[in-house]
Amino acid sequence: MANISDIRFHISSIKQTRQITNAMYLISASRMRKAMGGIEQNRAYFSRALDIMRDIREHTDFQHPYLTHRAGDKTAFVIIAGEKGLSGSYNRDILTFAEQRIRESNATFLYTVGNMATNYFRRRSKEVHENFAHIAEEPGIDTTRRMVTNIMELYDAGKIDELRVIYTHFINPILHRPREMKLLPILLDSFGISHPPKDFGEEMFYEPLPAQVFSAMVPQFIIGYLYGALVHSYASENCARMMAMESATKSADEVLEKLTRQYHSARQLAITNEISEIVGSSAAFEEELPT
Repeated sequence: MANISDIRFHISSIKQTRQITNAMYLISASRMRKAMGGIEQNRAYFSRALDIMRDIREHTDFQHPYLTHRAGDKTAFVIIAGEKGLSGSYNRDILTFAEQRIRESNATFLYTVGNMATNYFRRRSKEVHENFAHIAEEPGIDTTRRMVTNIMELYDAGKIDELRVIYTHFINPILHRPREMKLLPILLDSFGISHPPKDFGEEMFYEPLPAQVFSAMVPQFIIGYLYGALVHSYASENCARMMAMESATKSADEVLEKLTRQYHSARQLAITNEISEIVGSSAAFEEELPT
């Protein structure tokens, strides 16, 4: 059995670890709730943009480069993962899924969000065209707009034929899954699973022309979806970290309970030994006294 000082030191170390894991749990829970609010706000914006673009397509007939399928197969991927670990299987699941999809496609450009994704693909000798660091921790519209502008310039120049995003879709605090979505060329029906067509009730008029309004809406539409993917991933990561830290805190409590029992047993044994030594010494002393 370990001595009392070793057990006391071990208990102190576990208590410090438990404080850290519990603090990380509380922080992740707060961030998750904030991200869920962002998901709802972005859903309202994205649904409105999708309704307008659908209405234009249903009532006008024009060709648009962002709607036209290209014969090439040059694909740009945006991979969204976390900035750091300690989030259970979150990073492993999304990066394994992304690696499989990239292997099945002709990935010409690879954009990564989060250092975990960047390091993962560089270790596997995959060229990362650009890494958008720190976006995963604080998703923002301005940064998302800058990312979309860079990628759409490649698309307009004909350097890529498709744009796909791979992220973790947030379903509820317990369930979240890797998802892949093609953003360019735009297939409006692909986004309609959770967004049924809206009936405006009357004919809509667009100025100056429907095609020009549609062209102005496309970048905002892609920004909205990509920002939504970032927020979904952010919420999923913090849910995963929250559950991982909750599990770690419970494990620390179990270890502390076991160590506390060991400490009391060792302390009781030490006291018993001290009493035995005192009694033995007293008996020996009495035997040595003259009668």
